[in-house]
Amino acid sequence: MHMTNSLAHAASPYLRQHQHNPVDWVEWSDEAFARARAENRLVLVSSGYAACHWCHVMAHECFEDEGIAAIMNRSFVCIKVDREERPDVDQVYLDAVQLMTGRGGWPLNCFVLPDGRPVYGGTYFPREQWRALLENLADLHAREPHAVAEQADKITARLRQLEIRPEAASHAPVPWSRVIPTFTARFDTGAGGTGHAPKFPMPCEWGFLLRYATRHADAGLLAHVRRTLDRMASGGIYDQVGGGFARYSVDAEWHVPHFEKMLYDNAQLLELYAEAAVALDEPAYREVARGIAAFVERELSAGDGLAGGYCSALDADSEGEEGAFYVWTRAELSRILGDRFPVLADLFGVHVEADGGAAHWEHGRHVLVRRFSVAEWAARHGMTPEAAARLLDEGCADLLHAREERERPLRDDKVLTGWNGLMIAALARAGTLLDDPALVARARRAADLLLEKARRPDGGLWRRGHTEGGAGSFGIDAFLEDYACFARGLIALYQATFEERYLTAAHGLALYALKHCSDAPDAQGKVAPLLYFSADNAPQVVVRKKELQDNVIPSSNALMAEVLFQLADYFTDPALHARAQAMGAAMAAELPAYAPAYAYWARVLFVEEQSPVTLAVTGPEAGAFLARASARFLPHVRIAGSVGASRVPLLQDKRPDGGETRGFRCQAGTCGLPVTGWTALLADEERAWAPAP
Repeated sequence: MHMTNSLAHAASPYLRQHQHNPVDWVEWSDEAFARARAENRLVLVSSGYAACHWCHVMAHECFEDEGIAAIMNRSFVCIKVDREERPDVDQVYLDAVQLMTGRGGWPLNCFVLPDGRPVYGGTYFPREQWRALLENLADLHAREPHAVAEQADKITARLRQLEIRPEAASHAPVPWSRVIPTFTARFDTGAGGTGHAPKFPMPCEWGFLLRYATRHADAGLLAHVRRTLDRMASGGIYDQVGGGFARYSVDAEWHVPHFEKMLYDNAQLLELYAEAAVALDEPAYREVARGIAAFVERELSAGDGLAGGYCSALDADSEGEEGAFYVWTRAELSRILGDRFPVLADLFGVHVEADGGAAHWEHGRHVLVRRFSVAEWAARHGMTPEAAARLLDEGCADLLHAREERERPLRDDKVLTGWNGLMIAALARAGTLLDDPALVARARRAADLLLEKARRPDGGLWRRGHTEGGAGSFGIDAFLEDYACFARGLIALYQATFEERYLTAAHGLALYALKHCSDAPDAQGKVAPLLYFSADNAPQVVVRKKELQDNVIPSSNALMAEVLFQLADYFTDPALHARAQAMGAAMAAELPAYAPAYAYWARVLFVEEQSPVTLAVTGPEAGAFLARASARFLPHVRIAGSVGASRVPLLQDKRPDGGETRGFRCQAGTCGLPVTGWTALLADEERAWAPAP
């Protein structure tokens, strides 16, 4: 009979994974810290997420061990945190661990005082090392509490120092000639991407470089973007059978993935591949984008009371083993594919009788890769490209069907507002770029779900939705990430539909974030431009942070700056533009030193330096304009339109005149005279973004 702790009642699937540990885990709460104060104990804050392989390993080795659990229960108050639900908690203690050890990751284990100040921490600990650490810390806290408190003072002071930033001196242009080399110096010119193993997709970087390279017709940069997208899509990091990307590749060739699949990665990569398909005129990228979208719809669609939304992740493990769901033996492939096996084995790298071949992984199993393009593969086997494509589709369909019979990886079914915002933007953008209205419809369903269920009574947002008991409900105060990602998704959905309610909702969310995530005015009435990650009306942790660098999700401040720049144009609001400009100015000086850490800032600031324009069309042809304009890769163009009267401030004085369609080119708060030839306006902007050489 399993013993059960209080996490049995948690909404988080990750926390429930620990409900049968003999550790007396509790959720993050004021009550937990009050207990630590009353009992004079250190607090263990242990953070991870449901799809984390090494979290599972440490849980099995340490937290399921009754002897170790006895030490933890006797000497510590033990708090489990789902880092995806509480990124504010996770980031503070991740910073602390990085300051103390020089490295970070998950599982994250940080020991703190009852007031939340960090004392010591690390990531994965083997069993005996963990046991020794527990005993030593408990003994030190009992014998020398003042020394422990002094250590906590020093670490907390350093954490607060990280949040102090000099005020920007000016709005000087970014020196791009110094920024770009900080990207190119890291390029892997053979396998694409950057650096060595492990290799992460990093869509922030490639999205910026795609914009810079197309604007300046930089053939070298474009070639590396292509190389990277090609190699990722043909590698094992991309699921060749079912679509969708794993979190990263453990090797430098994109071959063997760390098998967990995250919503945030696939959202950003869907948008990137759809943009690249149009910007680089590459049909293969369209198929990758469609594969990502198909995977997300098939395997991450939420059910019950959260239908329309998307779940967070799929675990790396199944049947107690990492990757078991995704890998194949030659015998399995031969049985499923029959007489198609030799030809498909050549494409997938399963082409050597003994263990080996491009796709070989371990224990006689293979991670499928694509060794050739469809055209190259067709030529090798005397097929037409069309016949080869049909054969590949049929083979993958049969493999996918067979794979469905396996034990599936755990799905983390929480619905996170910010991550769904990323997917809404991706679906809206991909739907218009790829001329796939079904994707736009999916974006609309997800947005409508969040607008209905994730809104707080005061106009703010909740962070997390769950379906315990069958009814969907949301909770946990949202963070800047949620406001920025969802507002950005709503703007993208407006640009895909011209439905003004989405733009109005985005405006309201941005204003709420500005009100509740800003600093208080100083003595001169000035407000620091950058925003806090947590709102002032939400529970606070020991250090209130401003998230500035990109992580697996772009910087929430950079995302919000992009949102404000766009809303400033739609709502003709100079104050929003000034705030966004001040945010960018505060960060511009950081870029030349190490731009890859600020790739989304680079994207936002680069586009703003290209003198963005808004093309507005009113009248019966607004729908035709929408279809044409949104299918172009024009990062400097924002579109607006209406068949009839509009409540969008930019459009209110541009009503259709006598049934005639009129187009306007607006820039820097001023619109030109109306024209009837809106197609010429669009053509002019296409030439302006990427002029012919």
